[in-house]
Amino acid sequence: MTSSSVHADVLHRLQDRKSGSKTWDEFLLDLLEDYDPPEWIAEMDRRRRRGRDVTRLSIERTHAELKRQGR
Repeated sequence: MTSSSVHADVLHRLQDRKSGSKTWDEFLLDLLEDYDPPEWIAEMDRRRRRGRDVTRLSIERTHAELKRQGR
């Protein structure tokens, strides 16, 4: 377990969206499932145009490498 500090207004916005039946873990994991960084989407589109298989893992690796390179 960990604790994360957020501004009160951010917490209120999150609380407004979280249903009472979900845990914070479930809520945040659901948010992550719906989020794809624009860089990933662009890379997937680029690879598809070239006829290459695109997996989320390969995109994550490419994204991490580009980030390390400062791009």
